Amino acid sequence: MNETQHQYQFGRGTDAEHLKDQALFKELLEEHQQLQRQTVKLENGIKAQTTSENPHLAKVLQKHVVGMEKRFSKGRAIRSWDPLFAALFEYKDQINMEYHMIKGGVEAVLTSDDPKLVELIHSHDLTLHGFVDKGYAASKHESPKPDWVQYPSKPTCKEPQ
Repeated sequence: MNETQHQYQFGRGTDAEHLKDQALFKELLEEHQQLQRQTVKLENGIKAQTTSENPHLAKVLQKHVVGMEKRFSKGRAIRSWDPLFAALFEYKDQINMEYHMIKGGVEAVLTSDDPKLVELIHSHDLTLHGFVDKGYAASKHESPKPDWVQYPSKPTCKEPQ
């Protein structure tokens, strides 16, 4: 599915903040081979570290995570054409996100008390590993998602349990 065929669940962002976030994401995708990501699966989510030995790219990564946290807290979706990301923003109030800056990048902990949302968090983690491993090639496709996430949806009809 190319960009002109995408069905955006929460609209498309074109404001300055969105363009800034998009530019950071683009740089990370372009330089993906300089990123490393390690994840520990938790019973209720994940703990992940994403880093780079390139100091500039580490700063870009940190700015990206701060920007995504702001988008998440405001419900300003990104990639809302992707069912996984649409679901993440739909259930954002039931997902806890904590992060802190570490040497060379960021450590993030995403958790939820809802087992179905833990599936969503794990799928998001797989997606981020794909971005780190394959860059733009991974970003052009829908992300892996739990079976309960339906597409298209506005919003997802099934309630997580």
